[in-house]
Parts: sequence; C-alpha cells; structure tokens
Amino acid sequence: MTSGPAGSSWKERRESMGKSIGQVSADLRIGHRYLTGIEEGNFGHFPERVFSIGFIRSYAKYLSQDPGPVLAEYERSIGSHDDTEMAAQLRFGWVERERERGSRRATYAIAAGAVLLVGVVLAWVNLHTERRPLPPPPSPPAAVALPSPPAVDNAAKPGDNAAVAAPSGVDNMAAPVLPPAQVPPTPAEPASSAAAGDAGHLVGPFNLFLEANEQTWVMYSFDDGDPIDVTLYAGDKISIHARRRITLKLGNAGGVAGTLNGRRLPPFGERGQVRKLTFGG
Repeated sequence: MTSGPAGSSWKERRESMGKSIGQVSADLRIGHRYLTGIEEGNFGHFPERVFSIGFIRSYAKYLSQDPGPVLAEYERSIGSHDDTEMAAQLRFGWVERERERGSRRATYAIAAGAVLLVGVVLAWVNLHTERRPLPPPPSPPAAVALPSPPAVDNAAKPGDNAAVAAPSGVDNMAAPVLPPAQVPPTPAEPASSAAAGDAGHLVGPFNLFLEANEQTWVMYSFDDGDPIDVTLYAGDKISIHARRRITLKLGNAGGVAGTLNGRRLPPFGERGQVRKLTFGG
C-alpha cells in the first residue's frame, strides 16, 4: 500500500528524465497547476471530467506510465457518480434537443398524412369525373345554297396595260418572321461558401457542443478567458458556453463534429487538418 498519492511516482519519473514542470507544460500544452495536481493527488481545481481524464492520459503517455492508478485516484476524489454542472447541462440540453426532434418528426408525419389523404380524395374525384359520359356533339347546321356570283370578264381590254389590283387591305408580300430576341442567360448565383469558422458576425450567447469520432486535440477559450486544451477520444462529448465569443483550435478538424445553439455545423475540415475558428465578435 503506497503512503502517498499515485502521482508521486510520476514526479520521480519526470525528474529522472531531467524535465521541469514548465518543460512538460510546454510540450503537452497542459497548465502547470494541472500537472502539479496530478503529481500531488490534488484534483479540487481541475476542469470538467472529460478534460481532466485527457490531462491524466496525456501525462501518462509522456512519462510512459500506467494511467490506471492516477485515474482511479481522480475518480475517488470527485466521486464516481458526481457530475459537474457543465456535464449536467450537457445531458439536459441533449435530452431537450431529442424531445424537440421527436416533436418535429410527429408534426411532419401528421402533415404528410394530411397531404396523402388530400391526394387520395382528389384522385377519387378525378376518376369518377372521367367515367361520366360525354354529352353528344352538336349537329352540324344545314347547308344553305348560295346564288352563284355573276361572271366577271377578266380579259383585258385592248390598250389597257394596267394590271388587276389586289384587294384593298391585303399585302401580297409576306412579312419576314423575326427570330425571337436572344436573351442572355442569367448567370447562376454562386453557392454559399460559409464555413463553420466564418461565424464572427454572430452575436452571443453561444452554446457550442462538440462530439469526437476519433482522437482529436482541442484548445478553446471563451469570453477572453485563459485557453484550455484537452485531448478528446472517440465518443467524448463537451459543451462550451459563452456570452460573447468562443475561440476554438482543432488539431484534427475531421475528427470532431459540432452543433452551435442547436444547429448542426458543417464539417470543420479534413482529417488531420489544423483549424482555428472564432464564434462571435
């Protein structure tokens, strides 16, 4: 049975490597106080559980140590069923969104059923209308015998060189048919190229929800606060709340999906791509 915290052996390992807390902090991009807290078993000031677990795993990998004892010590310090306020808000927001989606699905189903019913009624009416017998066509009017017009002597008199005039109001020259005016095609409007990062014009408050589908390094800050960085693993989810602005940096843009204020964001980028995004002014 050990007499001190599980992280004390990590401190000895770090010192044997000739590394200071500042050097490890710069290498892992983890704050000094979090590394010191891991070594001393003091987790009272640590952030949300998903970030704290990421800090412990990253430090264990850096020192080639087993993260199990320190993770167990951390779980005991916070209680295995103790949820932070942010985690509770995350679950509440997730449930509310699922309820809202279910309500929308029910509304869409009712509307689709109504449209289908109207279509069936219209088809039935058209079918019965087509089956009605058509009225008989009207009888043609009786032919009326017209008197023959008097014969006209078309022979020209001697010495008369004038040609027979065409009836008044009739133009024997066919008017040329002009081709239709060629209207230049209207150029198509370019498709919107707004990406997830072009959201500087938005106004808070903001609720950014991230879900990792593979290992991704994330650094974020909100409302001009200090940056927080963490390594997310597949299945990890975090929620970031801010009044005015959120600054986000992703080490693997294709490994995480996001939702801003309940609306799904387009992909942040390609797999392995580093992206920096800002939401708000």
